Amino acid sequence: MRPDFQACGNEFLSHSSDIYSKYLYNGSVRGILQSPRPPLITVEGCRALCGTGTAYYPWKDCSNTITTWVLPIIGLLVQAPFESNQAWRTILALCRWIGSPISTLSYILWNIKITGKCALMIDMATKFDEFPEQGSEFSQMRDSLFILSVMNQYSPKPSLPPIEAECLLRLALFSNLLSLGEHTGCPKSLVQRRTEMAQNFREGRKKGVVPVFISFLWFVFALVLSIQLAFGDIGENETAHNLAVGLLVGWLPILILASTVDRNLVSADAIRATLNGLIDDVRLALLDPQNLSAFMADTRSTEEDFAWTSCLRKEIFSDGSFFKGFGGQGRTHWHYGVAHPILAGIENNFMAQYGRDWLHYGFAARLAMVVGSRNVNGLKMFDPRMVWQITSSIAIVCGSIFGAFVLSYNTPTVGLGCRSGGFVIYGSIALGLLATELTVWWLTHTTTHTPEDIIVQVSTKLEDQLARVEGGMGNQSKQKSGRVHATLSWFRSKTFRWVMKNFFIRPCEAVNTVWLAYIVFAQTFGAYQTCDCMASTWGTGGGYLDFQTGFHRTDYYTANGVYCYWGSATAISVAVMTAGLGYIAIEYCTQSHLSTDHYDRAMAGLRHTRYFMKYTYYIRAVRTFILEKGKLLWWKVNGGQSRRGRRSLVWTLHPKQRLFM
Repeated sequence: MRPDFQACGNEFLSHSSDIYSKYLYNGSVRGILQSPRPPLITVEGCRALCGTGTAYYPWKDCSNTITTWVLPIIGLLVQAPFESNQAWRTILALCRWIGSPISTLSYILWNIKITGKCALMIDMATKFDEFPEQGSEFSQMRDSLFILSVMNQYSPKPSLPPIEAECLLRLALFSNLLSLGEHTGCPKSLVQRRTEMAQNFREGRKKGVVPVFISFLWFVFALVLSIQLAFGDIGENETAHNLAVGLLVGWLPILILASTVDRNLVSADAIRATLNGLIDDVRLALLDPQNLSAFMADTRSTEEDFAWTSCLRKEIFSDGSFFKGFGGQGRTHWHYGVAHPILAGIENNFMAQYGRDWLHYGFAARLAMVVGSRNVNGLKMFDPRMVWQITSSIAIVCGSIFGAFVLSYNTPTVGLGCRSGGFVIYGSIALGLLATELTVWWLTHTTTHTPEDIIVQVSTKLEDQLARVEGGMGNQSKQKSGRVHATLSWFRSKTFRWVMKNFFIRPCEAVNTVWLAYIVFAQTFGAYQTCDCMASTWGTGGGYLDFQTGFHRTDYYTANGVYCYWGSATAISVAVMTAGLGYIAIEYCTQSHLSTDHYDRAMAGLRHTRYFMKYTYYIRAVRTFILEKGKLLWWKVNGGQSRRGRRSLVWTLHPKQRLFM
């Protein structure tokens, strides 16, 4: 039976029978209802008077929540970067983004950082007031770095030799002297191929900024409206809990806008085929002895520098599928990309030392990019600086959830209940998925697709144990043993990452997605309107209800500091959301010159970026000063074993003073 909390509340407060004395709550009370205490009823009394059913909201209230929150949330979700005509991938991506937002946002922020690094290198390539014409060395370098940022959204085959793969990518991206010869069947040079490819990529890049921005404004309007309703109608817990739902998903507009910066192209598979075609043509050119000899003479290199090219004859390279699949916007687990190892090597070996106007030293720059120092792990390099992106993602998602938790927890009845407990479950699963991904990466980052893979080791040991006991088995047992062997053989063909992804991580992401949807719709339709949920019985401190209504509740809540609890909760989530959106807006504006298809407009954007960086230089100077002093202190502590200066390219207004040209 559907309970009527207003009627049974009036019956309890009327003192007309022994009900009041029988069910009056005399235990401890937390928060707003602490002192002076209003008449409170125990949860047992609520069940006895009101029943154990659910008092669903009337359609008027449901439709209000739908238009205020459900539709804006859906409006944001439909702006996510889904792949066209890929229904199953769309479902998996949706579960990934909603079910594991911390992990997803970590990968997206990392890709944004990589694209920002490419844009910074282009910015620092020439003097502050110098904007070379299209077709210049600067324009060619801009094309190369843009193609690298596109490559970063694709996952290479895990079994590729990491060092040789990095060397091949460097040549394909930055060499302007390698001749493609007659192997490709294309009369265009490598530079012309890259120029045409970059232009096609820029023209085919999904725009979609205006619809995303409109959906974002809709979400912000809903948030402002909910804040006004909650604080303008103190005492009505429904409006406060509606606001909590909005704060709970405060990370969603950040994720959607971030995916706009880390934007994919229209046809991911077609772009992958184009990239693989370029890399394979460069591979064939390097396998031509005459081509390779001429290239070594032009770059003043030795045979030792290109001894790695013998590896290019192996089948792992010759099948023309360097990149295996699209992994942008955090949709792929353990996607690190190929760009950072290359960019880090270029910075460390050349750009950090030369600084502004580094392209002035053209031959030295090209040489450093093509055959310069490389890290010993190749494309499998991991940079601890990614911890900043992981920490930022935790702060964004957990900050939003924490604000919603504080608001619901401190809305009477104060304590852990269905709403606040549901928020904790969602956040805990998201954190658990992040921890699982990091743990699996740590266990497998050097052994995936090798005989040392965990699954291979475990299945081999199980087969050895099974073989020892097969001798004394009957025919029926041997048939079962054969099926076990087949199962173990199938598992041995998989990697530990594959097993964890498909048997644990993805199911957990789907469960967490369904759980968040349940939270939203339960609040929308009033599924939490039960005695147990309203009494916050999940933890200590609950177990009672307040049946005050109207002006009595409003005055009481106001006098006992509800503004402090609700205001601090709202401030936490809004501050996190504002900081995240501010960062995304800055990155979008300062990177757009790299992907703009019209060259003159791109140079205008670069001019605006340089002026922005100039006038905000002193804001960043504090962070730069702290990092440089920290590096110097660490250099002194470990006796000069580490690098004294920064290994990253830092934005400056003027070129460095050098003793040579």
